[in-house]
Amino acid sequence: MSLIDHPVGLRKHEITRGWFILAMALVGIAVGASSLLFYSIGVFFEPLQREFNWNRGQISGALIYLTAGLVVSGPVVGSLIDRFGARIVALISIPLLVLSMVGLGSLNDSISAFYALFFAAGCFGGGTTPVVYTRVVNANFSASRGLALGIVLAGGGISALALPPLLASQIASFGWHAGFIVLAALAAVAWPLVYFGFRDLEGAMQPTRTVTAGAGRWEALRSRVFWTIAIGFLAVAAAISGTVVHLVPLLRDAGVPLSTAAGVASLIGVGVIAGRVLIGWGIDRIFAPYVACTVFLVAAAGCALLNYGGAQGAPVAALLIGFAFGAEIDLIAYLTARYFGMRNCGFLYGLAYSLFSVGAAAGPAVMGRLFDLNKNYEAALWLMVACLVFGALSLGTLPRFVGTSDNEMQGTS
Repeated sequence: MSLIDHPVGLRKHEITRGWFILAMALVGIAVGASSLLFYSIGVFFEPLQREFNWNRGQISGALIYLTAGLVVSGPVVGSLIDRFGARIVALISIPLLVLSMVGLGSLNDSISAFYALFFAAGCFGGGTTPVVYTRVVNANFSASRGLALGIVLAGGGISALALPPLLASQIASFGWHAGFIVLAALAAVAWPLVYFGFRDLEGAMQPTRTVTAGAGRWEALRSRVFWTIAIGFLAVAAAISGTVVHLVPLLRDAGVPLSTAAGVASLIGVGVIAGRVLIGWGIDRIFAPYVACTVFLVAAAGCALLNYGGAQGAPVAALLIGFAFGAEIDLIAYLTARYFGMRNCGFLYGLAYSLFSVGAAAGPAVMGRLFDLNKNYEAALWLMVACLVFGALSLGTLPRFVGTSDNEMQGTS
């Protein structure tokens, strides 16, 4: 029986039985390194420019260093999860992320220190990313895996929705230093939840053979499927992350007040939440690469709308881009487990997530550089449209799932 053929009753049973796992993982992702730093950096642009005279390319370039840390830590964290489990990895990583955030709150005018702390957050906070939490979900859900991943990865949408207005108010009242301390406090919330909530949960709802079966590492790495997934999502990540990070500055350039711009940016979170849940529900029923292709073409239309509609079209564009943003990470997790099984899922997803993070950092940096050169975002937005179209068409070439079990390596032609 394939995943798409599972009866509705079994899907509902898994979700009902595993609600506690989903709740804990959702919160963990919402306050992890990738969510907190990525969704917040746009709000820090203006105060950091004003205080240190850094330009937008320099500030958004910090995401390159965050990504470098995630690239270093991703495969290592994935391997450690495969060997020791997600819980212990997260319990070690969360305090290190908190310390990195506190360091950012004590920052002086050194751009090198700014970059070093973003690198530390990615490197030592790698155990707070979806690599950890999706492992727990993949190990405990089969028939409803797509919806389960969509639910927990909506945590990133909650961050996108809540962080811009929260931080804008804190920065307005207490300064940008306080904004990073708020991020540190949010990151710390995950530790007790993981300590008490993830005890003995990894694979508890699935037989041992489900958690240990699947493709070998080199078998997967030699396949076209893995690299199509990795490169396709790298391109998509560059486009969507670049647009998300620069949305607030783009609106400020159009004369929109900071509070209003932050409110429009928070609509991305609405799109992320809706996208992750609806797309997760859909890929349990429809061939996942086709879903991905459609959603990313819609996001390309959102980027084009920002060029044509400007501030007037920004709310709709934010929803469309956020909806696609809701598809990325859960689709990577779903496709990795679906094609290659659970045996080396942590390592393979960690590697794919690292490459995804490369795109997520490159996009904002490239947009910032193009803005500095052209003094507007027009060329940058068209480049993001091209990246989304490329990613959509690449993922549309993935082969059909084959075999009779969720545990088999599938479609590695």
